Amino acid sequence: MTELDDRSDARFASIARLAFWTTVALFAALAAWLLVAGPPEVIGHFGADNGSPRFDPTLVFVGYMTLIVAFLIGIFVSVPAFVRRIPIEFVNVPNRQLWDTPERRAVLARRMGADMYVVGAVTMLVITGMVVLSTLGGLGVTTPGWVFAVGTVGYVIVVMAFVLTRFRGNRYDPQALPA
Repeated sequence: MTELDDRSDARFASIARLAFWTTVALFAALAAWLLVAGPPEVIGHFGADNGSPRFDPTLVFVGYMTLIVAFLIGIFVSVPAFVRRIPIEFVNVPNRQLWDTPERRAVLARRMGADMYVVGAVTMLVITGMVVLSTLGGLGVTTPGWVFAVGTVGYVIVVMAFVLTRFRGNRYDPQALPA
C-alpha cells in the first residue's frame, strides 16, 4: 500500500470507530436517563396491526436492551482480532489465499474492522431509536405503525448499500496492494 492509502485506511478506521462508540454512548446515556428519570414502564413489545403493546418495567427493559447491546458490541469489536487469528479459509473475501501474509492480514483486519464499526454504528442508531419509541409509549405517546416499517426498511437499505459499496472497486482485492 502507498502511504496515502495507508493513512486513508487509518483515518476511515478512526472515524468509523468514533462513530460506533459515539452511538454506544448515546444508547448508554438514554439507558441511564430511563433508569433515573424515565417512566416506570415502557413498551417492551409493540403489537402488530396496532394491537395492544406489552409493557415492561423500565429496569427489566433496560436490562434486556443492555444485554443485547453488550452482545453486539462484542461482535463488532472482535472482528479485527478474529480476522488476524483465524485461518484465512474461514474469512469470506475474494482471492482469500492472496490475503494470507502477515502484512496483508493486518490490512484486511483493519478494513473489515472499520467496516464492521460502521455497520455497528448504524445498528446502534436503530436500537437507540427503538428505545426512544418504547420510552415514548411509556409516556403515553402512540407511535404509528409505519414508523417501524420505515425504520426497518431504511436500516436494511443503508446496510446493504454500504456492504455493496465495500465490495465495489478494489477495497477487498489483494491484487491492488503492492507486492
